[in-house]
Amino acid sequence: MVYLLYRLGNTPSPRNISITIEMFHRYRSGPQAEIYTAMMEAYLKFMDGALATPKRGKSIDPSPLMMEMFERFGDAGASIVLELVKGLQRDMHRSAWDSIRNVEWRDTVELTGLFKSAGLETQHAKFFDQRYIDYLAGNFAEIDRVHWRKFEGLTAEFFEREGFRVQLGPGSNDGGVDVRVYPADAQPELPAMILVQCKQQKAKIEKTLVKAVYADVLDEGAGSGLIVTTSMLSPGAEATRTARNYPVEAADRATLRTWIDKLRS
Repeated sequence: MVYLLYRLGNTPSPRNISITIEMFHRYRSGPQAEIYTAMMEAYLKFMDGALATPKRGKSIDPSPLMMEMFERFGDAGASIVLELVKGLQRDMHRSAWDSIRNVEWRDTVELTGLFKSAGLETQHAKFFDQRYIDYLAGNFAEIDRVHWRKFEGLTAEFFEREGFRVQLGPGSNDGGVDVRVYPADAQPELPAMILVQCKQQKAKIEKTLVKAVYADVLDEGAGSGLIVTTSMLSPGAEATRTARNYPVEAADRATLRTWIDKLRS
């Protein structure tokens, strides 16, 4: 179960070691050993009381335990409780014997759709399904195989979550502009802040494309241009961009990796 979730990008590690064992080995002989021991004693007492009290729902509020440890040990006490709580949630999420999940998906999505479908419909994001993001976080090399339309959707999703107003182009006959990015409070009649062109390719981006994006920026009166690519700028393209002071940047393969890590569940 753990390995399956890991391969789907739904949990960050294939290791199936409980948080209590992890914390025991981490803190048993270190400078926080006293805090850890006190926390585990308080945790066992807290759980005995919580489970003995009838609850209307299934949730248990850990705030009293956290406050107790904060009063006794300050921020260090509260932090170690938070680590335990997050670890317990992780353990329940990846257990084959438990029905508790960090996210309760209410529909299914085919993994092949990431590579073969142009559809962007999803209940779990606006432009790009969260489950595809999680999959790519654990299988980033697959970014090269993502359907070109979904690659545009991923780019739009990133800027949407960064708080911008995003306009995703039609996918064809878009004049070379795949995504337009605006400040959230921008007036509708104002030009875009960023014009984005998405390029999935193994070859490096040449200066011809940099010039084309710059021409689009001038034509629309936009603030700047951005090339989002699974590759990177060629030395010639970078030299041209720098020498001519073009307001065109590149989000290359390494940047895409950071985007995916930031967007993952």
